[in-house]
Formats: sequence, C-alpha cells, structure tokens
Amino acid sequence: MAEPSPLENDLFFRIQVKAALRERIRSLRRALPALARLERSQRIASRLFNHPAWERANSVLLYASMPTEVNTQPIEQKARQMKKRIACPRITENHLDVRLWEEGVTPFPQGHLAPEPPPDAPPFPLSEIELVVVPAIALDPRGARIGYGRGYYDRLLPLLPKAHFIGIIFDFQLVSEVPETPYDVRVHTVITDCRTIEASPSPLLPNLEKNFD
Repeated sequence: MAEPSPLENDLFFRIQVKAALRERIRSLRRALPALARLERSQRIASRLFNHPAWERANSVLLYASMPTEVNTQPIEQKARQMKKRIACPRITENHLDVRLWEEGVTPFPQGHLAPEPPPDAPPFPLSEIELVVVPAIALDPRGARIGYGRGYYDRLLPLLPKAHFIGIIFDFQLVSEVPETPYDVRVHTVITDCRTIEASPSPLLPNLEKNFD
C-alpha cells in the first residue's frame, strides 16, 4: 500500500483538528445558561438587523434553531414584520432542500439535525434567495466555518450566487483560525453577540474530491 502523500497527511490532520474543535465548542455551548443564550441571541439579532445585507434582502434563508444554538426566533419575527419571504432548509437524502417557511408554520424535528419544514411545504427558488443566515459550530475572522460534519451548507451555498452569507455564533465560538478542508465554503460576514466581522469568502485551499464541512 502506498504511503499517504504530504497533502493527504495534512488533510487528515485538519479533519482531526476540526472534529476536536467541534466537540469542545459544542460542550461549551451546551453549558451556556438558557437566559444567557436568549440574551446573547437577541444581541446577535440586533447586529444582524443593522447589517446592509439584511436591509437589502427581500428573501432570507433561515434555519430553525436547535435548543443550544443561537435562537433564530427573533430573526424570523423581524423578517415577518418587514414582509420578507422566508425559506427554511429541509434535509433530503444528502442535501438541503429549500422550502418556503410559511407564516404560522412551526418547523419541527424530523429525525435529522434540526427542526425542518413539513414535507408538503412549497419549494423555494434558489435564484431568489438574497441572504442566508448560516449556522456554525465555529467561525474564524476569515469566514471559515466548522459545521456539523455533514457538508450540507458547503454543498448548498455555491448554488446561491446572489446571496450574502452571514454566519451567526456566540462570541466564544469565534476561533483564531479554522483548519479548512477541501470544498469548505466561507461566509461573507461573521456576527457574534460582541462583534460584526466582514470576512474573506474566497477559500485558500485547492479543491480535491471530498467535502468534510
């Protein structure tokens, strides 16, 4: 059997580091008290509402948050008030299927990672999405992201050429540098409860064959 190349060794190391960071930060996030999570989520939402991409967007792709994530309910409510159209992702096989998040419909867990729209929710045209609120386990100031390890957003975001990508996290989820892997897609803006960072969305690594999120 051939010895791994230096590039393959580096990739394996990056994947290991990402996995370790993912578990450590998820543990920290689980330890955040519920009241602090709500207060910090509101500060994140306020920063998002002041961003030009939010003001411009007529349509927003927004995830329905899990209990330990940044609470996206204030974002949904504000979008409704501003008459923005809201899309929500639904996991279908190995990709995210984007559906209309109709008013009065509450996404619910369906055996996947997060609450989802019901199966009969209407499809939402990808070409009409102008802003994506992206979940993350960790982000760095360049916009590099650690997700949940399935690569769903890394496959979806390149299909949205008109959209501005904003990653939202608690400030303790901001790391100095994410060890990027092939096909990782950066966000344009990072928003935490303490800061807004305009990032660099262009990946630096060569595109190889796999997606590791």
